[in-house]
Amino acid sequence: MKLSCLRPLAALLLTLGLAACGGKASYDVSGTITGLNNDGLTLANGSDTVLPAAGTTSFTFAKRIDYGTDYNITVTKNPAHMNCSVSGGSGSAGHYLTISALVTCSQNAYSVGGTITGLTVDGLVLINGNATTTVAKDATAFTMSGAVAYGTSYGISVFTQPTGLVCTVTPGTGTGTMGEANVTTVQVACNPG
Repeated sequence: MKLSCLRPLAALLLTLGLAACGGKASYDVSGTITGLNNDGLTLANGSDTVLPAAGTTSFTFAKRIDYGTDYNITVTKNPAHMNCSVSGGSGSAGHYLTISALVTCSQNAYSVGGTITGLTVDGLVLINGNATTTVAKDATAFTMSGAVAYGTSYGISVFTQPTGLVCTVTPGTGTGTMGEANVTTVQVACNPG
């Protein structure tokens, strides 16, 4: 048998042996974390809490739980500017040989948009990074495709001019660093070319 097959068998035999002697097996409640870029995350399993720091990739609660005890790992506080979720975080100890949840975190993201004046024909395409947005004629407002993560720079510019017009992004309105809300202040003006 391979060593990987022996470990679960050994854990099962240990559990059965402890149960036969009147003792109870106990389990660590732990897991892995992906994408934790900011401080402030609080995870809970009942009254037991853990506060993983930014950059942490794993966690283990201080209290072990006995065989047959239910566990439910939850996010009680998200980190600053992020949203985290838990998968595989609930069950009953002993149902699996290990208790290991996955906590996935991602930066909050928001839209970038604004107003347009003078767009009388089709063909205007705006760009932000690799995301393009085609704006229909007579539009007075736009929202770029794709959200921008908190703390990330954005820069809206004209990618394709509409026929017969010259459209420009008003200086100072099309660039910035994403905060904690949608940006709606970009201004695009189109004039006969």
